[in-house]
Amino acid sequence: MKSFKTFLFLFFLLLSSTGCGDLLYLSRLGWHQGYISFHSVPVEELLKDEETSPLTKEKIRFIQEVKRYGEERFGLRKTGNYLKFFEVKGPVLNVITASERDRLQLYSWDFPIVGKVTYKSFFTEGEALKEKRFLERKGYDTFLQQAAAYSTLGWLKDPIFSSMLEWNESTLTNIILHEMTHATIYFKDLTDFNEQLATFVGNQGTIDFLTERYGPGSKEVREALVSQEDDLLFSRWTDQACQQLSAYYSKEIPREDKLRGREALFRSIQTSFQKVKERFKTTSYQDVEKVDLNNAVLLAYRRYSCRLEKFEALYQSLGRDLRRVIEYFKKIKATDNQMVLSSFLE
Repeated sequence: MKSFKTFLFLFFLLLSSTGCGDLLYLSRLGWHQGYISFHSVPVEELLKDEETSPLTKEKIRFIQEVKRYGEERFGLRKTGNYLKFFEVKGPVLNVITASERDRLQLYSWDFPIVGKVTYKSFFTEGEALKEKRFLERKGYDTFLQQAAAYSTLGWLKDPIFSSMLEWNESTLTNIILHEMTHATIYFKDLTDFNEQLATFVGNQGTIDFLTERYGPGSKEVREALVSQEDDLLFSRWTDQACQQLSAYYSKEIPREDKLRGREALFRSIQTSFQKVKERFKTTSYQDVEKVDLNNAVLLAYRRYSCRLEKFEALYQSLGRDLRRVIEYFKKIKATDNQMVLSSFLE
């Protein structure tokens, strides 16, 4: 038991969802992760249990099929993930993003090995809100989001969370491939790039998987295609919004004037979203108009959606072969080719 606790502590020194050296924070994460690991049930038991609903069994087998496809077809890392099941109520994680108020500069938490991480995760909403208030007192913009899944980057065996079974097949496939990408490729200090790469692999991998499973003209494939289109549309909106803000913050005016004047710009950006939302074909971004915009909000959205068109161009240049895209970044990671990576990040 002692060796397990030591391993769990060291693991959280590596986990991407942390970003603070505070031992109390780490110990709380460790306790929650240990609880999840201890109380997770092997999926084979559920599949054999006559009391398990047919729908639950179907979703579990579907997740296992997606996992195998990702490993065999795309070369994503083979792990022991999704072999256990954990019953959860509400979101799995509460994620905080913070930013400077007078410039588009994310607040980051430094951590050994993983490096700078631009968000911080909590298993309980209360702890997340406490961190949110702390950052706001220090003068930062903040944004609290909820996540229904996460990756331990292959260090532990991630379970199937019960909340995942509520998603349709397109969304479920996307999330599984997204998290598998994190366990396969992770670049130190590049939180946003890691998320954008995983978003692209999740989107395109879902289209490939569902096309093979259901056929190119199926309802499932159409859902995946329009979801990808919406992500690209949202990416263009966030890019434009951030460009407007960057231009405004670059003005040589007092900080106090910038903070007062930015509110009108946020209202203008919110109005521009009203026009864009009419073009969305899914409900993925229906709640954006309800959020009070600030720098942290826009940068948190941009974390997942920026550079998608660059990934698409690379995908096209590599013969529309997602496995080759993944191998491309695996090679950059293995050779530590900063020059090639930097050119992609520009």
